[in-house]
Amino acid sequence: MSNNSEASRLSPDERREQILRVASERFAREGFDAVSVRDIAQEAGVTRALVYHYFPGKDSLLDAVLRREAEAILMATSPLPGRSARENLERALGAYLDHFSASSGQLRDLYAPHASAPALVHELAAANHVVQVERILDYLDLADTTLSRLAVGGWLGFVEEVARESGGGSSVPREQVLGLCLRALGVVTGSPLVLGSGEEDSIEPSTRENNS
Repeated sequence: MSNNSEASRLSPDERREQILRVASERFAREGFDAVSVRDIAQEAGVTRALVYHYFPGKDSLLDAVLRREAEAILMATSPLPGRSARENLERALGAYLDHFSASSGQLRDLYAPHASAPALVHELAAANHVVQVERILDYLDLADTTLSRLAVGGWLGFVEEVARESGGGSSVPREQVLGLCLRALGVVTGSPLVLGSGEEDSIEPSTRENNS
């Protein structure tokens, strides 16, 4: 009853956001197929009819959740004024890894789309990819050329694979994962990144010597 009373005091925009938040949490935790509109309505403290008022069906609700999550990724990885390029890169990488590890099912597909993922997932992931490439070109003050975009785009694919591996119970410390990604970015772009303390241990010494 208290949930219903609270929901009744929300504005239409707030109520829609509440439903999306609940749906996002349930889809991420249990998967799209395991969650019903009834489940979402019950947890949000509203009726199924109200959910359908905002979203014609569960598929449209998933679409809205995916768009919301894509916006959240861009916001979480956005540069902060006054921070150095390195600080913003570390922040973006950390936020990406956090979001990836907290996601599952269709939400995880936004970070590393599978060929069979819905068309909207590929559309959102591609749009996000373009933004991230442009941000990195700006961070590193690289010329916007086909080659530099190819290098940065390939690096983003590398980060996706690192996220998969490190998010599956890997024993590699987070700091070393971040250091590995930053070192790889420096290699593929030819941009000299200022290495922070501890990054010298991010890869095995023999590999480090070969890449120096």
